[in-house]
Order: sequence, then structure tokens, then C-alpha cells
Amino acid sequence: MIMPKFDKAFEAVLFDLDGVLIDSYAAWFHQFQQALRHFGYNPVSAEEFRKYWGQSTEDDVRIFMPEMTLKEVRQYFCEHYHECVGYLRMETYAIEVLDAVRDYGLRVGCVTNSHRDIVDTTLRHFSLESYFDTVVTADDVSMPKPQPEMIIKACSAMAVLPERTVFVGDTETDIKAAANAGCPFVGYRIDAETRVDSLRELSLCLRRMFNTGVV
Repeated sequence: MIMPKFDKAFEAVLFDLDGVLIDSYAAWFHQFQQALRHFGYNPVSAEEFRKYWGQSTEDDVRIFMPEMTLKEVRQYFCEHYHECVGYLRMETYAIEVLDAVRDYGLRVGCVTNSHRDIVDTTLRHFSLESYFDTVVTADDVSMPKPQPEMIIKACSAMAVLPERTVFVGDTETDIKAAANAGCPFVGYRIDAETRVDSLRELSLCLRRMFNTGVV
């Protein structure tokens, strides 16, 4: 762990959804294999899927299903995701860290390259809707992560500046999005200048910050 250096200038925390608050890797791997078969493509290995985990549906289509349209693949994902919810797991300490953010009056948002229907299904499944001041999905922007639009839109909705917002993510796509938006980044189980290996470490950082000052 490389402990985040927070101070009280921070006003909000943004979370990626898949791989940070929700362990959805198995669900998406299952969904992706089904989509490939449905559209007549060969399944991919777990190693190959992991390599591109977290990218946008546009990139999925470009790399793995180039003869299909974005609309066709997006529609398949949204219509069939409910079949995969049994594979979803909430990350340990997800509720604890969300409570910590709320306890100290910070705003909290979610920015995810998943589509709105899928995100709503996931949040309802775990009763997480009420935790967020804003949720920005791939359907809410013209350019998803790693472009900065998603982070900038979420910050605007919360009336905070990107530089006063911490973004917690788990992929290279998230790292690039944060850098492009000028937003401080905390890596969750990914090599980054600042990282945590448990969401509990992040909640402890927040609690120390507000109880004793700068961490």
C-alpha cells in the first residue's frame, strides 16, 4: 500500500464501479463470452479478457467484434446482463468506505464505462442507489474513459473541481482518465503513484484526515 495523501481541500470522491465497489469480473467475462458466441465470434481466454478489462464498449467492438455495430453490442449487453447478476459480488468494505465519505460531508459519485441499464441493475441489486450524488455512465457522455468527459461531468454535477476530487479506480483506463481530467487518483489493487489494496485502507485514510488533520 502507498497511503493516499489527503487533505481537507478535497470535497468529493469518485468511484469506478466494476472492480472497485463491485467485483463484476466473472459476470462480465461470462457476459462477454455469451456475446461473442451470439455474434459468431470465438470465445477469448481469461488472460486476453483481463488485458482489456475496463475499456469502453466502443473498444470492445473495435477489437473483438469489428463487423458489429456499437448499437448491436450495447443492446445485447443491456438485454442480457440480468442473466449474469448471480456472478456479482460486492467488494469487502465497500459500504464502510461509502459511509466514511458520507460521514465527513464529502460528495460521492460513480463514473463507469458500463451502460446505464446495466449500472442501474447493479446498483439496485446491492441497494446502493442512495449513496451517490451523481452517477455518470457510458450513455451519459460522448467520449467515455480514458477521456476526461465523464469525470468532468460528474464533478460539475456535484459542483466541485476535478483537482479537489479523488478518483478511485482499478485499471489503466481509470489512470488515464484521471490524468486527462486533472483529478488526483488512487489505484485500487493496481500499480499507481498512490494505491490501496483494500477499501478499508481508504476509509481509514478519510477518518484519520478528519479526526487528526492531514494524513
